[in-house]
Amino acid sequence: MNCVESVRSATHKDIPFLARMDLEASRAPFDESPWEKLLAPTGTPAVEFIETMFRCKASRWGQVEDFLIVERNGKAVATCAVFCPSELAGANSPLDLSKLPHIAKSLGWSIPTIESFEQAYVEIWEADPSFLKPQADMIVETVAVLPSHRGSGLGHSLMKAAFERAQQQGANSLGVMVVHGNKPAQSLYEKYFERYTTFYPAYFNYTLPGLTKYRASLSS
Repeated sequence: MNCVESVRSATHKDIPFLARMDLEASRAPFDESPWEKLLAPTGTPAVEFIETMFRCKASRWGQVEDFLIVERNGKAVATCAVFCPSELAGANSPLDLSKLPHIAKSLGWSIPTIESFEQAYVEIWEADPSFLKPQADMIVETVAVLPSHRGSGLGHSLMKAAFERAQQQGANSLGVMVVHGNKPAQSLYEKYFERYTTFYPAYFNYTLPGLTKYRASLSS
């Protein structure tokens, strides 16, 4: 059977797929996503929270319309977000906390649940946000492929589509980052980007194995 591959922009009908893939992307290279750790005390499944985050337009790492979806034979199998990072200081963590009341209302959270989640989120993501400072005009985030389709070239399809999107938007540079230990992603990115900066485990007090940020120039 011939494989017909195509790329399209995501729509709101894709939110369940995007939420699942966001969770997949955030797990690598760990067994558990930071979302799962944050949400465990609330009793809310991570995928349900992420879906609600997208529906409330609370994602800072790509709104629904920023996502590209690769389809094979009409089935969504891979995705990534390509977006312009916020220029506001301290606004580069994944969640817009100003939208948390809307998310909490949709999920039926109590005030104590909201307060404990917000405190835990701030401690993780906003205590020292310098490593989140954007290194390019546009950023690639949430790069994910369905487990059953990994190793079949979809990462390259995503990167080519991401570069095309950034060029269409008139960006001069494109960036991406990877947590150390995610070897497939790192190998992929090094075929398309140059290393920009590395944060080693000591920077995170050994709570993270470090990460590398990449950048590619889009100028002619």
